[in-house]
Amino acid sequence: MESLTSAGAERAASTDQPRPHVELLASPGAGHLIPLAELARRLVEHHGFAATLVTFTDLISSPEALSGVPASVTTAVLPSVPLHDLPAATPMETVLFELVRRSLPHLRTLLRSAAHVAALVPDFFCTTALPLAAELGVPAYVFVPSNLTALALMRRTVELHDGMPPGEHRDLPDPLELPGGVLLRHADLPRAFRSSNEPVYEHHLEEGRRYRHADGVLVNTFYEMEPATVEEFRQAAGGKAVTKSIKEEIDGCLFSVLIDESRDISVKEQMAVVVR
Repeated sequence: MESLTSAGAERAASTDQPRPHVELLASPGAGHLIPLAELARRLVEHHGFAATLVTFTDLISSPEALSGVPASVTTAVLPSVPLHDLPAATPMETVLFELVRRSLPHLRTLLRSAAHVAALVPDFFCTTALPLAAELGVPAYVFVPSNLTALALMRRTVELHDGMPPGEHRDLPDPLELPGGVLLRHADLPRAFRSSNEPVYEHHLEEGRRYRHADGVLVNTFYEMEPATVEEFRQAAGGKAVTKSIKEEIDGCLFSVLIDESRDISVKEQMAVVVR
């Protein structure tokens, strides 16, 4: 499969062919929607793609956030799905993951009706959508809107459970060592990772396991913000370069995308390759 680069978009522009289309799926919440909208804008305005930002009718915490999506990016809202059968005390994270799962038939219909789909980019809570990309024969890239350290935490969680029987879970070490020798106590971890007895822990573990089936992971970061983490991912990738432009062919390696507008003013737009 062709990597998500601007090569295909440049070829389309030079031959008057339709632009390759990237479908981006944002889980509910402005904190997920806004970074993904910025990525969509950059793909359109800087790299010649067409892009559609797909959201959910249910659980939209900030409906006005959609009004801020750049005009160059198309938006689509998936129809509502029934959630009334879930117990009243169901944790919000469980409701969110169930919403995504139940919306897959609507998303499949949307993707099949779209023209010239080149890639699917679900955010880090929407990885159950990854098989839809395989159905279409296009690559899929998971988008992490936080940073590379968050991805490192997810990776450690998944690796801790490699080889374990289904349904068995372990707590992360206390303290947990992160790249650069940083130690985090359990109390400092995100709530979802503090106890393996909580349902949300299992949800995140399964999300992380599905990352391995993606063609790449796009991370909202840049080298100077977390250099030790970037270096660890670089070593895991076998020494592959981590500072290539998205315009260059990256042969299936994972890459991260700089979203910080203020940094864009002072230096050229920066991309980084992380690990598969």
